[in-house]
Amino acid sequence: MEDDNALEEREEELSSIAAIFPELELDDKEPFRARLEIPVELASPLRVCFPASTDGEKPPVFPTPPSSEDDGHARSGKESSRSELQTHDLCFLPAVRLDIALPHGYPESVPPEFILHATVPWVPQATLNALQQEGEKLWDEYGHSQVVFGYIDFLQQAAERAFDLASGDLAMELPGSMRLMLLDYDKLAKRRKFEQSTYDCGVCLEPKRGSSCYKMARCGHVFCVSCLRDFYTSCINEGDVVSVKCMDPSCGKDPKLTSKKRKQRTLGPSELLQIPLDNALVKRYVNLKRKKKIEADKTTIYCPRKWCQGPARSTKYPKITSFDNYADSDSEPEDEIQALPDIPPHDPNKIDRLAICEDCEFAFCRVCLAGWHGDFVRCWPRTAAELSEDEQASYNYIRANTSPCPTCNSPVQKTHGCNHMTCFQCRSHFCYLCSAWLDSANPYQHFNNPGTSCFQRLWELEEGDNGQGAHFDGPRAAEIAALEVLQADLHAEAEALVDQNENVVIPEHGRARQEAELFAEALNELHLRQQDEPAVRVPDRARGPVPIRELPGMNFRIIPPRRAGIERFIEMALNDEEDAWDSDELDDSDDDFANLR
Repeated sequence: MEDDNALEEREEELSSIAAIFPELELDDKEPFRARLEIPVELASPLRVCFPASTDGEKPPVFPTPPSSEDDGHARSGKESSRSELQTHDLCFLPAVRLDIALPHGYPESVPPEFILHATVPWVPQATLNALQQEGEKLWDEYGHSQVVFGYIDFLQQAAERAFDLASGDLAMELPGSMRLMLLDYDKLAKRRKFEQSTYDCGVCLEPKRGSSCYKMARCGHVFCVSCLRDFYTSCINEGDVVSVKCMDPSCGKDPKLTSKKRKQRTLGPSELLQIPLDNALVKRYVNLKRKKKIEADKTTIYCPRKWCQGPARSTKYPKITSFDNYADSDSEPEDEIQALPDIPPHDPNKIDRLAICEDCEFAFCRVCLAGWHGDFVRCWPRTAAELSEDEQASYNYIRANTSPCPTCNSPVQKTHGCNHMTCFQCRSHFCYLCSAWLDSANPYQHFNNPGTSCFQRLWELEEGDNGQGAHFDGPRAAEIAALEVLQADLHAEAEALVDQNENVVIPEHGRARQEAELFAEALNELHLRQQDEPAVRVPDRARGPVPIRELPGMNFRIIPPRRAGIERFIEMALNDEEDAWDSDELDDSDDDFANLR
């Protein structure tokens, strides 16, 4: 009768354990034997150290200097060996297998048999033996009754603490051969748990399974894949690569941080491919980010060919051929672009003058922007007087109608709205009127401060630069005023030349009338050429003859020699150099050209 009761009691306990743990494996040959794997999911991340060397050799331990004490030698060796370790925080570790056997006479007189095996030998055998002995102690504490469930619960709680193998700030050391295995297991276990859970998308606010969601690698915010794809695809197609980051509005914003540069980093291409986004879209994203950094770098040299305008080859921003060679933005904040030191372009001893366009492969000099002439040819940088009409017009428009960002100096023009601006390049907040940096936490304090020139001017130029309110001056007000004075002087000089031309008395007949007409026409021609043609820097005469380049806007005309001589005389007279003029230039030997106009 007692044997029947014991038999029923063992069967009842195993059936109860199988109902609680469906993964329990029963032995077909022996009915009172079972096997169960105890998963190791840690309550808090466990810091694990692996040797840095992959060949299994121990890191070298350097001897202590003779002046040190004996105990310092051991400490020095231990510290040097720890510096050679690679540390990782793991949340999941390989499971521990539990073999259960309920012998005849259990539970009244015979304890159960528990045997532990580590599927991956990360748990020392001594720890496993100690855990096995706890099973028999637990059977005694339970008063020789059913103890299998209690022992499994004991193992689960110990597994959450990593079986007490590491305590406090101390890290657990494991062989380097287990590093990749444990890291892969931890990653797959996290992904498996994530896919089995349910999350509320931060955009559409709908509950969805983890298999349809993505968890941001840096911050841990969760969004559904559909919302991420739609948003990032729209941003990349529109060229707004700065917005390709976590969509949570509070992400990366620390209220205690008031510095001008906050680390709001964009996503890397590897993370975009994991979401997943199309390969072509990610490639466009990477190229746009590189183009953005090149344009923000003031040291970038562009191809002088008008039809190309591509950047020169650079080791700082190499051309991207594959995602494997591209560094993710995890290690490169978007708002902390380190620029190369500013080197004067006219100093050939500090820079390599040879530049090659990465688009058309045109070799040119980065100093004079001419075709490559070799290292031993002396050249000079192009001055502002040599700019083309289009370039000069662009500079004048930017100077007169934009306000520079105080962080990256990018020109910004307002079309409508208030004067609180956000830079499209670096996302800095600044005032459009004075270009002062504004605190993003309270940007409108600047317009409420009576001590500033922008006091109560938040809504000036609400409709853009030509809208209501005072005329836009910006931080370049002094520069604009100087340009207006210069333009007024040029206009007055032109009016004086016109008046001088009108006061010329033209004789009625003969050679004197012809010379007067030539003089008046030459004066007008000289005045028009001074207005229409861009100024050309005259090279030093000691350098030898320099071929004249035809610049945009120059209209070369065939001028009769006699008329040319008059023009030369007028030009020398304006420069107070008429004493050096040779009257033989007005010789009559050019009568054949006298009637040419």
